[in-house]
Amino acid sequence: MPAPYSYDLRQKAIEVFQSGEGKSDVCRMFNISRNTLDLWLKRREETGDYQAI
Repeated sequence: MPAPYSYDLRQKAIEVFQSGEGKSDVCRMFNISRNTLDLWLKRREETGDYQAI
């Protein structure tokens, strides 16, 4: 099973997205899938954090 992305990477990606960058651009910048970013944002909305489970 692959290791989860680091908390630092999650934090940076979400900060860049919140600063106004588009989701597709953020995903290219950090080499993550769009689905991954969407899951992080959904988890943050539901739990208040985006820490790996």
